[in-house]
Amino acid sequence: MKILLIMTSLQLSTALFAGDIVVFAKGDSLVLGTNAAAAEVKDPAKASFLAAFKASAFARPEKLSSLPDGGREVPGAGGEIQYHRSFRGGLVIEMKLEGLTPNHNYIFTLNGNPTRAGNDNLTEHVPGNEKEKYYDFQTTTTDANGRYHATFGIVLPAGPYDVRFYVKDTTDFKIILYHDFFQFTVE
Repeated sequence: MKILLIMTSLQLSTALFAGDIVVFAKGDSLVLGTNAAAAEVKDPAKASFLAAFKASAFARPEKLSSLPDGGREVPGAGGEIQYHRSFRGGLVIEMKLEGLTPNHNYIFTLNGNPTRAGNDNLTEHVPGNEKEKYYDFQTTTTDANGRYHATFGIVLPAGPYDVRFYVKDTTDFKIILYHDFFQFTVE
């Protein structure tokens, strides 16, 4: 199943709070509050997802930590994510990161497992483990203090998910921060 991908032109952001970003498909994203086109969304499915996103409320924050094996520890790096356990049309996730390298690029990833829900809805195969899949949904830049804060609405195929969240360094693709398997449902 082909998944809708995020627009790569939103890759760089130097503001502490990047804003609310709605990802409809590859090449079709909105940064709310900075894009007048948000008021002109004419497609009913997109308008419905956008309206639900704007009205959404989050569950409690969950901490991000260093990956015990296979990652790279950055002293002082930390953060948290909040997400909706169930959302129509996609995943809504807010992240707050700190203590990362200032003005540096990082990749945000959903990573599956072949034995867990949602793996087959992710787009790329993990090299050396073709059954495990992942989705690099955003590349962005931290601010001058090594922080980043944004809320994403990511259109995904319907179904249950049980995936990991990664913050990867673009220099060596090592995982700097992660949250172990978390469950949500795309209605």
